[in-house]
Parts: sequence; C-alpha cells; structure tokens
Amino acid sequence: MVSMSLKDMYRTRKEWGSPESVKVALEFASGKTVYEYRKAIPLRYGTNPHQASADYELIGSILTLEEIKTGKSGMSQTNMEDLLHACCILKYFNEPTCAVMKHLNPCGVAVKETTKDAFDFAWDCDYQAAYGSVVVFNKPIDRVTAHSIQGYFIEVVGAPDFDDDALDILEKKKDLRVIKISGIEKLPKFIDDETVPNIKSLEGTLFLETPYLTKIRSTDDLRNRDLGKTPVIVSKREPTERELKDLLSAWYVCSGVRSNGIVLWKNGYSVGIGTGQHDRVTAVRQAIAKSKYLHGYGWHQVFKKLFDRLSNNQKYEDNLTYSLKDAVIASDAFFPFHDSIEACGEVGITAVIQPGDSINDGKVIDAANKYDIAMVFTGERCFAHH
Repeated sequence: MVSMSLKDMYRTRKEWGSPESVKVALEFASGKTVYEYRKAIPLRYGTNPHQASADYELIGSILTLEEIKTGKSGMSQTNMEDLLHACCILKYFNEPTCAVMKHLNPCGVAVKETTKDAFDFAWDCDYQAAYGSVVVFNKPIDRVTAHSIQGYFIEVVGAPDFDDDALDILEKKKDLRVIKISGIEKLPKFIDDETVPNIKSLEGTLFLETPYLTKIRSTDDLRNRDLGKTPVIVSKREPTERELKDLLSAWYVCSGVRSNGIVLWKNGYSVGIGTGQHDRVTAVRQAIAKSKYLHGYGWHQVFKKLFDRLSNNQKYEDNLTYSLKDAVIASDAFFPFHDSIEACGEVGITAVIQPGDSINDGKVIDAANKYDIAMVFTGERCFAHH
C-alpha cells in the first residue's frame, strides 16, 4: 500500500460524508429558537490534513463568503477561521484596513488611506510571521494592491470585492485562494447590538456564548476623568488626540489577539503584537523584542527596509516608522504588576489602554506617571481564547 506524502495531503481535499445541513434547536424559557446552517464553501481539510471538516453558513447570516478562486483544492478550516477572525477585527474600522492573519491571530493590522498602504504596513509589522498568511481587507482590492500582494507567499486573500485587473493579477498565483466577503461592516460590534450565539463543541462538551462586544464606541468614551465611571483616564497626563485615536484602534485589534494579548500601535498601524503568553509581562516583552528584532537598530535592517520601500516607490521616511517611540499599547486584561509599564517606558511608549481593577493598580499608575505615560482604564476585558 502506497501512502500519500504529506506534501500531497496538503493539496488534496479530504472527502467525507458530512451532512448537507445542520439544525440547532435552542430551548429558552421563552420558547424554542431554531438556527439552520447549510453547507457552504467546501474545505480541503480541517486543522491538519488527516482531519476532515465541513463549513456551514447560518441561513440569513450577516456575513457571506464566495469562493472566487480555489487555489490548491480550496481552503482548510484554519484558513477559514483566520478569515473569520480577521472580519471580527476589520468590522471596527471604516477606513481602508488590512489584517494579516496567522493561526487565528493578527501578525499585523493597518488602517491607511489606501488598501495598498494598509497591506504594506500590516505586512511589515511582522513580515517574518506573515509568510503563508491569510490577508483580509475591509475595502475592495484594486490593481495596485493586487500587484503588492503578488510579491509574497499568501494562502488566502479576502475582500468585499476585486477589480477585474486585480483578479487578473491574482489569477497568476497558482495556489492562492481568493474569497469575496460581504457584510463585514454590518457585524455586531457594540454592547446591545443584536447577536447570534457562538456555538463551540469540544470532546462531547458544548458551549453557547454571546459574541464579544465592547462598550467603547469612539474616542469620546476615553476622555473621562470621573473616577466613578469607566473608561477613565487614571494618569496625571491626559492622552493627546493622536494617542486617543491610536488607543481606540489598539483596543479593537487587541480583542482579536489570543490572550495574554498585547498590541503596540502607532499612527494607524501595529508595530508589535504579543500573543498567547501565560503571563502578561512576557506578552509585553515578546511584542517589544520581536518589533526590535524585525525593525531594529542594525544598519543592515535599515538598508533592507529602505530597498524594499524604494522598490515599491515608497518614501524613505516610511522605513523608520516602526520605532516604538511614541507608540501606544493595549492589553486585553489588567497589568498585575508594574514591570510591564517599566518595560513600556524604557522603549518610549507613551500611552496605555487596559481594563484596570488589579490590586496593584496604584503601583501600575505610579509607574505610568514616572514615565509620563497616559493611561486609560476601560473597565472591561477583551480576552480571546480561540
């Protein structure tokens, strides 16, 4: 018996007798609610090539996906989950935004004036991890953006639409899968928005959970000085207008980062992300250390980035924008100790957004004031345990 090579398994759809539709009946005290799901985009396999999987779309769902180009026999379940998690981040932004996803976490997110710039900055945040990623946009893709995408190894590209010229360019990448997404901007975002429960099952246990929603709708919610309310500014220095905008964006992105999650953000794009750590200070140090490593102080890195930018007709100034000086930081849960703030202060981070309510809040605030860091408590947590 000749077994299939792992390389071939990656390119072969695993067929199985999955049902054509699924109905979930929920018995509430007020009565029964039935959710019906129909089989949607065929999946190549599940998390690993030897696992079968099927994708189902809720009938009447806000978010709809259409497979424009199948690439190597279609998407895996992980590809699909990356795409959906990207949408949960992108839904918060009106400007052209790109999320580069890897293993259900963003390795870069950027909000810019064009989709091309959004892609360039999102990719560059962690260009090392971005290899083989899923790249998702909240705006249609044009020829210029597609040309930038063409130069990298990407598993899947998703967007609300694609120009004909853009599709012609993307068609040249044999293994690339292209997905058209509708409804990102209509997804529930804020407390009191109408939602459908998330259904998760593991080894015979079923969970029903309402989706993550935030009470923070705009920068106006971050300006409060009344200690009886949250969000609230707790530092001596108030955030600047630029910092408030960056703090809000970092908080939205952080809600899509696996806990312990940290997002470093500056001028509309991520400059470092720490994810999936068991303790918070390690997540902070991870984000800082990787940003320094990828965009660090060695001249060989400066010239490498300069060459990359000039080859894409970018300005030289763009090469040096990933410095952590004047960046802000978002944390998905409170800082239990002041060590994380010390690490932020040492690299020039100027503002922090975090839930607060640690027994050591006083020491954490003192550390922020020591470095003249503005700090906002949200009064809510945004853990993500995908």
